[in-house]
Amino acid sequence: MLDTKKIIIVGDTFPTYTNVNYFSDGDTKSLFGEKICEMFADAELAICNLEGALTDNPGRCNKVGAVIVAPTSCIAAYKKLGINCVTLANNHVTDGGHQGVIDTIDTLDKVGISHIGAGCNEKEINRSIIYELGTNKIGLYNVCELMFNNPTTDKGGAWLYDEYVVCREIEELKSKCDYLIVIYHGGIERFRYPSPEIKKRFHRMVDNGADMILSQHTHCIGCEEWYNGAYLLYGQGNFLFRDIRPGQTDEAIMLEVSFTNRKVGVKKHLVKSVDKKFTRYNEQQDFSAFQERSQKVKDDNFVGQQFKQFCYHDLSRYMGAFRNQSLFMRAIRKFFPSIHKAYTFKSYSLKNLMTLFMYIRSEQKREEVLSGMEVLLDDVLNNRVDVNWRDR
Repeated sequence: MLDTKKIIIVGDTFPTYTNVNYFSDGDTKSLFGEKICEMFADAELAICNLEGALTDNPGRCNKVGAVIVAPTSCIAAYKKLGINCVTLANNHVTDGGHQGVIDTIDTLDKVGISHIGAGCNEKEINRSIIYELGTNKIGLYNVCELMFNNPTTDKGGAWLYDEYVVCREIEELKSKCDYLIVIYHGGIERFRYPSPEIKKRFHRMVDNGADMILSQHTHCIGCEEWYNGAYLLYGQGNFLFRDIRPGQTDEAIMLEVSFTNRKVGVKKHLVKSVDKKFTRYNEQQDFSAFQERSQKVKDDNFVGQQFKQFCYHDLSRYMGAFRNQSLFMRAIRKFFPSIHKAYTFKSYSLKNLMTLFMYIRSEQKREEVLSGMEVLLDDVLNNRVDVNWRDR
């Protein structure tokens, strides 16, 4: 009789104000429905991305964008669902500040849930783990892109992508296991294809030993590719997370990886958001749009053009931020985006555009600007320069 072992892997999973009580009560039937709970119970190993900090401490990270935290009591739902391991290399693990990283790790340790991808300082980050499933040794590796999540010698943070280091570690880890899964937190939010850079990164990681790479963080379902025998999923979607954009971010893939002796099977299951606070198995299981994108992802020219169009659509938002636009202009951007875009582009001269382009494109200039801004932000946050800058 053949012995089959299953792994369930899902993407961003974290409570919001709409369902935090269900998480604290461990009410997984309400959160996920019976069918999903049964699938988790049937798996030998279940993995999710913990997209935030579990902490009861009031401290928060100094950042722009959403700050994602929840009480430590919410760990009850992860444990009840049957999560064995969470990935922490993401852009929200430090949202509760340094203490939030400590509290998150301590909370996981107390209930016996393994974790990879973050640590209380840069030397304590555990980025990989190996599980034995029957006759197979399964390696997991977790890495993410740089945002407000960088660790230091005395501050917690995530394991960040450095191509030389990551590829070397993947090669070493593969020598110790039979099958290696990389969970990568990065990519372009709300873009359903890999950027040219992401595609190159994934191919390089496969060339160094990865058998499967799953891209999270994009908040939407993307497409898949087989490359040199390895399975690549560009965009898994939110399993249960805040609603980024209705209609685009309310569906996700729950991945089932089965091991029957040395044979590996990959099966996708669609799940959907319900009432912005629950997740349910999608009985329709319509992968037609996904399959169409997966055919097109093979065409680098097509994907490159799609990426340029997507980026151009968002360009005025970035260029407006470079100019530190007023509250009035931000309101115009929200309610009249086409007017805002036209005004923003016209406010730059050709020389302005070329100078800005050079500063961003040049590796030397970009590194210089980023390092200088780190010093400036530290001065602002510590009141060594005009604190009114914070509110402009």
